[in-house]
Amino acid sequence: MANKRAYTRYFIIFQEDDKGFGIAQDKPPTGYAKIENKNGRSKVTFYVQNLLTEKGPYTACLIDSTKNPPILARLGNINVDETGRGEIWWEYREDDIAETGNHIDRFNVAAILVEGESVVAPLSGQVGKDRSSWKERLNLRARIEETPDELEEEELSEEALKFKEYEERIKDEIKKINNEEVEITETRDGEKEKYEYKESGYAKVFHKLLKRHEELRLKTEMENTRWWRIPLERPMMDPKYMPYFCVIYHILLAYPYMNYIMYAKKAGHYYFGLKYDDEGEIEYVIYGIEGENNKKDQPYFGATGFKKWLKIDDKKGMWIMIYNPWTGMVMM
Repeated sequence: MANKRAYTRYFIIFQEDDKGFGIAQDKPPTGYAKIENKNGRSKVTFYVQNLLTEKGPYTACLIDSTKNPPILARLGNINVDETGRGEIWWEYREDDIAETGNHIDRFNVAAILVEGESVVAPLSGQVGKDRSSWKERLNLRARIEETPDELEEEELSEEALKFKEYEERIKDEIKKINNEEVEITETRDGEKEKYEYKESGYAKVFHKLLKRHEELRLKTEMENTRWWRIPLERPMMDPKYMPYFCVIYHILLAYPYMNYIMYAKKAGHYYFGLKYDDEGEIEYVIYGIEGENNKKDQPYFGATGFKKWLKIDDKKGMWIMIYNPWTGMVMM
């Protein structure tokens, strides 16, 4: 029988930790770590944006905070370009990450560190909803010997090299999407009207993926916002759009371990909204779960971010959670 766990993948979303490393006050650092496990091998990808180049070098790390002191796996440096973005990946045996002897499943923290006398982490993220204090317990002097990038490139397996070529093709596809002209046609009172949206790259990708879903003309108090109805069937996900899929289908993925489906199953769908800034880029992401304005229908009594109730029409409304994709924070 085939091993159903032969391939697994998950993300650790970064949030700004120590301040002062963002390229602008309104553009804090953000990013993610992606962990892919297949046939005893682990591929770890780090992506960051909005980091100041001159404050590096930045070290990508995985941390097992359950130990005291925590086990630190220094994966290597991540180069940040003039726009504040950087991406790099490594491959290891899943039972020995960066020569720590630690299995990939033991690492519950991913972080970008600026190493010095003290622990400085411009970005960090943790697995699950439990948060552990790890920085004050981290011993930076217990250094793990790093393998030079050049040597690691030579030791990559044939499968890893295929992964690298595949990700290069993904980047090319994203560039093609970002160069497309976008024109959206909406229908009002039986007449077709054309609106040209001034969009930035991320908004275009979301619109491409949301074409499969019904767009709604909801009149709410939130201006400059578009809404879609998302059914509760989990879709087939294209790997090259995985971060975008994770945002759109957050309610279905129930991360971090929150069962929102039990609240949405009565209506058979939930609402996904995009709020735009003046440049046409996404300012906030909004999730809406249909229900009445009472504690019974409010997901987890508002503890996870569903704080506000919006009226949809004379008969129904929805509880909404507003999420900032640039900072990784729920707007409470």
